[in-house]
Amino acid sequence: MSTALTTTDLLPLSVPKLDPTGLNWTVFKLHFQDALDTKGFWGHFDGTTIGPAVSSPATTADTEALALWNKNEQTAKSLLTQKIPDLMLILVHSHSLVKDHLNAIVAEYSEKGMVAQTELHSKFLQSKCPKKGSVCEFLDQLQVEHEKLATIGVKIEEKDYHSMIISCLPPSLANFTSKSRSTLTSKPHSLPSAPDNSLGFQPPYGAR
Repeated sequence: MSTALTTTDLLPLSVPKLDPTGLNWTVFKLHFQDALDTKGFWGHFDGTTIGPAVSSPATTADTEALALWNKNEQTAKSLLTQKIPDLMLILVHSHSLVKDHLNAIVAEYSEKGMVAQTELHSKFLQSKCPKKGSVCEFLDQLQVEHEKLATIGVKIEEKDYHSMIISCLPPSLANFTSKSRSTLTSKPHSLPSAPDNSLGFQPPYGAR
């Protein structure tokens, strides 16, 4: 007879499946740690929750404590294997402790994820509007791609984003936009006055 999985045995949908290329490594590790912290199992991954010492002869309390630790260790391992590629599962399966599983995954995907994200970053900055394409449609799609990259941890600096938009436009529009931007940035502008606190405005936390 099969046993239904409890919420303890499953990770929330916010934790993505780790992409074999490492593309979503940054987002995966953040969501994964948050989820395991919430479930109370992260100590098994960072090594702070170690197996209890067992006296000789073992007492009932020792046996129960060890059994609970082993059960939580297996649950933590199951939660990890739900979200990693099958090939990685095969590679880490020989490790007995779940912290060693995670260490092997970190060693594999830290560099792999960085390479994948660097390639996407470079590809995005090389985007060009087709000669006979719609500039408006191109810019809309560019914004969509920019937001997609942000969701997997690929950060595009604002100055790079603006420069890239100008460079990827048709020459006539790029020249006009570049000159307009230079004119705006070269002229001083007066700053708006501070909001009236009598209207209930609260400054940001840390600025008080």
